[in-house]
Amino acid sequence: MKHKLENPERVARLNPPDTLRRIGLGGGDGFCDIGAGTGIFAFVAAEMTSNTVYAVEIFDDMLERLQSERAKRGLDNVIIAKGTSNVPCASCRIALLCTVLHELSDADAMIDEVKRILKPDGLLAVIEFHKKQTPLGPPLVRRLDAAHVAGMLTDCGMALTERFDLGENFYCLIFKREG
Repeated sequence: MKHKLENPERVARLNPPDTLRRIGLGGGDGFCDIGAGTGIFAFVAAEMTSNTVYAVEIFDDMLERLQSERAKRGLDNVIIAKGTSNVPCASCRIALLCTVLHELSDADAMIDEVKRILKPDGLLAVIEFHKKQTPLGPPLVRRLDAAHVAGMLTDCGMALTERFDLGENFYCLIFKREG
């Protein structure tokens, strides 16, 4: 049975292969998908890079799905981690938070973890729902405005380098780690 995260409309709008290319994922990049869910980005990334891909989750049912899918696909470069504390320091050039930030009770702690995981010149891509009513997504009150997210990450020492939309539901912000 397909999970709601694998809704065909959602996956089409997120377009993992094109989005990962646009973010800048290359053949030798380490990648960390934080809040990997069912792995729609992690497994595509694993096919695009020869380096390690960390699929990070905290929920046991998602961890089991990730393990099963990794085995089915035979992707040995995917490491499934329960929580970001299991990802080594400075191990990834790119980290992704796809529809995760609005779920966090302590976003600053997560941003600190992302900075720990990223290489000094690393990139963080944040995908969130537009702060307007759209066909997909959480209630409006839980959504984060792109300007708010940009300010929050800039305050934490990240520099906004690019912004683009992914259909009518999502936006993507790309930040570079400074220092």
